[in-house]
Amino acid sequence: MGIRKKDRSAERGLFVLEFAVAVGFMGILGSLVITMLAQGWEINSRNRAIMDVAVGTSTSSTWLVRDIHLATATDLPDGGGAQATAQFTWTDGGGAHVCDFALVSGEFSRTCDATTISIARSIANLSFERTGELITVSYDVISAERGDISDSVELNVALGAG
Repeated sequence: MGIRKKDRSAERGLFVLEFAVAVGFMGILGSLVITMLAQGWEINSRNRAIMDVAVGTSTSSTWLVRDIHLATATDLPDGGGAQATAQFTWTDGGGAHVCDFALVSGEFSRTCDATTISIARSIANLSFERTGELITVSYDVISAERGDISDSVELNVALGAG
C-alpha cells in the first residue's frame, strides 16, 4: 500500500467556484439594496411634494375664507365674470381693513393694510368670481419640486358670513 497525495488542483477549482458564487450573491444583494434606496428616495421626494401642495392649499384657503367671511364689500362686480385679482374690505374693532389678493410671479399674494405676505407658492390659474353674495375662488397649487403633483382648488364662500 502506498501513500496517496491529495490532488490540490481539485481544491483550487472548488475555491474559485465558491468565490464566484459568493461574488454573484453579493452582487445580487447589492443591486437589491441600491434599488430599495432609490425607491425610498423617490417616495420621500413624492411625499415632500404632496406635503408642499397640501400646505399651500390649506394656508391659502384659510386666509381666503377668513377674509371673505369678514368682508362687507368687494371690488368684484356681481355676475361680472372671472377676474384675476380681488379686494375685500371690512371694519372691526381695529378699524377699517382693505385686503387685496393677486397672483404675483407664481405666488399667491395677500396685501392687507399695506402689509404683503405670500400665502402660497407655485400657484396657477387664479380667478375670482361673484354671484350675489357668493364668491368663487379657483386656482391650482403645483409642487415647486415636482410638476406632476398638484391640486385644483375651488372655494365657494359667502361674502360677509363671518
